[in-house]
This record gives sequence, C-alpha cells and structure tokens, in this order.
Amino acid sequence: MANKDELIELVVDDVYGELDVPSVAGRDQWRATVVRTAADLRAMVLRHPWIAPELSQVGLVHIGPNALRTASGLLARFEAAGFPPDETERALGTLMAYVVGIATSEAAYLSLIARSGRTEQEWVAEVRPAFDEAARTHPPLREASSARQDAHPRQIRDADFVYGLERVLDGLAARLGA
Repeated sequence: MANKDELIELVVDDVYGELDVPSVAGRDQWRATVVRTAADLRAMVLRHPWIAPELSQVGLVHIGPNALRTASGLLARFEAAGFPPDETERALGTLMAYVVGIATSEAAYLSLIARSGRTEQEWVAEVRPAFDEAARTHPPLREASSARQDAHPRQIRDADFVYGLERVLDGLAARLGA
C-alpha cells in the first residue's frame, strides 16, 4: 500500500490530467500557447485550492504521467520558440514558479474569503474602509487602490495575473534575441 505522500502525488497527477496542453506551434505562436497553458494551470489550482501547498511543497517537481506531459509540452513550446537548449528548462521553471506562486497566493486568499462566508465583493467592501484609513499616510498606495475600487475583485485578480505573466514572458522573449 502507498504511503500518504505517494497518494498525494497520485491525486496531484490526476488533477494535472485536467490540463490540455496544446500541440507544438510554430516559432511565432509559442507565446500564445504558453499563455493559454499558464492560464489553464492557474485555473486548475483555483478549482482545487488544496493542491496549492502540495505544488509548492515539492519544489514544483512532479513525476506522474500527467504532470510530465504538461512539463514536456511546455518545454516543447520553449524549444519551438528557439530558446537555446541550456535555457529551455530554466524558462519552464521560471514560468511555473510564477504561475504556481501567484495561484498559491490567490488560492489562500480565496480560501480565507470562503471561510468568512462572504462573497469576494462583500469581503473586499468590508475591508476597504480599514485599508483606506491605514493607507491615509501613503497617498500613492491609496490612489492606486482607489483607481480600481469599482472593478470586480475577480477582474482585478485576472488582470494582475495577465500583467505578471506578460512581464515574465517579455523577459523570457528578450532572451531569444540574446
């Protein structure tokens, strides 16, 4: 019989099976396919928030067939883009660290809200006055937050994820010309 860690690894790999890694695209399509897979990975973590600590705990290394299929598929995207062989695994690791890191933080935030029994909008509206008061002596922080206060919190999270992902990919794309 498997021990607890082996069972968790099997369940994590089963969840990785939800991901549909697109087939290798041409050099000019690498970024779009990586963005799609990154968004799908984030969505997977948010559907299964219990998985976030498991992904973080093992150092982003999973050896089940579904996890390996996902990693291999992403690696092929970076290879197709023209990354040098000694950088493809680093590019993959950088992408995974960003996506798993942000999704882990997001899953923890959403779990906190779920425990409160409120919707995300209700929770944000409830803490906003305290934030505004605390940020009173930090005008740039308060102004930046106020500029987004009418947006739905999910829209803000989605936009922040895309912004960070695009910056990570901008940095990786810069290596293609190096």
